[in-house]
Amino acid sequence: MNSARYNVSSIKAQGELPFCRIVFSLLLLIASFSVKAQDSLSIYLELADKHNPGLQAKYLEYSEALEKVPQAGALPDPSAELGFYLKPMELTGGNQVSSIRLMQMFPWFGTLKAAKDEASQMAVMKFEEARDARNMAYKQVKTSWYRIYQKKKEIDILNENMELLRTLEKLALSAYTNVQAINSSGANMSQPAAPTEPSSTNGGGMGGMNGSSTPLSGRMAMNAGNSPMKQPGSGMVDVLRVQMEIAELENRVAAKKDQLITETTRFNRLLNRSPESPVFVPDSLIAGGPLTDLKILSDSLQNNPMLQMTLAEKAAGQAQQAMASKMGKPMLGIGANYMLIEKRAGNTSMMNGKDMAMPMVSFTIPVFSRKYKTMEREAEFRIEASEKAFQNTRNELQVAFQETVEQYHDANRRLELYQKQAALAQISVRLLTTAFSASETTMDEVLRMQEQLLGYRLNKLQALTDLNVAEAQLQYLAGVKNRMD
Repeated sequence: MNSARYNVSSIKAQGELPFCRIVFSLLLLIASFSVKAQDSLSIYLELADKHNPGLQAKYLEYSEALEKVPQAGALPDPSAELGFYLKPMELTGGNQVSSIRLMQMFPWFGTLKAAKDEASQMAVMKFEEARDARNMAYKQVKTSWYRIYQKKKEIDILNENMELLRTLEKLALSAYTNVQAINSSGANMSQPAAPTEPSSTNGGGMGGMNGSSTPLSGRMAMNAGNSPMKQPGSGMVDVLRVQMEIAELENRVAAKKDQLITETTRFNRLLNRSPESPVFVPDSLIAGGPLTDLKILSDSLQNNPMLQMTLAEKAAGQAQQAMASKMGKPMLGIGANYMLIEKRAGNTSMMNGKDMAMPMVSFTIPVFSRKYKTMEREAEFRIEASEKAFQNTRNELQVAFQETVEQYHDANRRLELYQKQAALAQISVRLLTTAFSASETTMDEVLRMQEQLLGYRLNKLQALTDLNVAEAQLQYLAGVKNRMD
């Protein structure tokens, strides 16, 4: 996006660009800043909150549960009856032709409230389930994001190591060329030369000065042969070994790229977007360091959605028990009966042809109350089961929390260790490379230290990823979105 950065002042100074091009340039400038803003992990968390299909399903289930609350607290539908006579019934006040009856039943006092409380607690359970799904989605997004960062950095580290190996390849090839040149010149100089008489006066000549009769060309050839880096053919072996190491790194880079594609697909699916969508990660991640908020995180375990879900289950059982107890009481009905009466000829009564209304009161007789007793026992078992589930969930959370803290501390220690080892190995590689270029060490030592440096850097990256993943797990267990400082 660097190509999208424009100098607005220079555009204004030119004065030759049309207004639309200026606006377009400003839009590109704003777009470049918006892309940089996507580097923040919190933006991806918001996207997951809005677009993750599994999370949206949990939200809809919670909305569904909320709609059941007013249903549970509503009165039963009133009943209406309409009857008519095929032949009018003769009464004192006239002929009855039809009757209309309306009745509304009312459960025992507090029954509807108990039913509404149970439905409300069931909605709370759905809410806590949705909250746990949200926290799980957050953890998955964070973990996948850290894995993507790890894969990209591993590829960078392997590529950097390949560049170093290519430098060693050049040094080894240069050393091999020098060995061939020295051996060739040494063979030419070692041919027999015409004998010369040593000086009888001062022992002059090269042989006399060195106290030996061996010619200088012969000593150079022997010195070349005695050097550990000058053995015929050893230089080419070094070159081939470095090329083998480069080929292996190329294979590892290809494997890491495939893993990066898979992890990117997983990340984008968590956000419910195209698998090929780019994922932005920073150039470096800051290690969290020792946790200073363990007490806060530990106390937050009480607000874990799974614990709150068991508490809501217990409250729902208590409401169910109260409702079952009240359902064993009679139901009261209030209504009216309206009779339509027509006039009858010859009837002199004052009520002749006048309709009649009759208020009515009814009630149910709970003869078969045993089913309500079993409902109460069912609610008791539900309450006891929720209490045991609360204790079990709390114990599991505490164990999981402590295990994650252990993993966090272990990753933090490994991170500090590999940082020190990588720094020392980096110095050692530089020293050994310099020594190799001066023919003071072998390629075996250089490659061995180079491999150790690569291992330390990759282990350091793995420790950093494990550290952040452990922190994401702690945040999930505590039910918080980001680090609590």
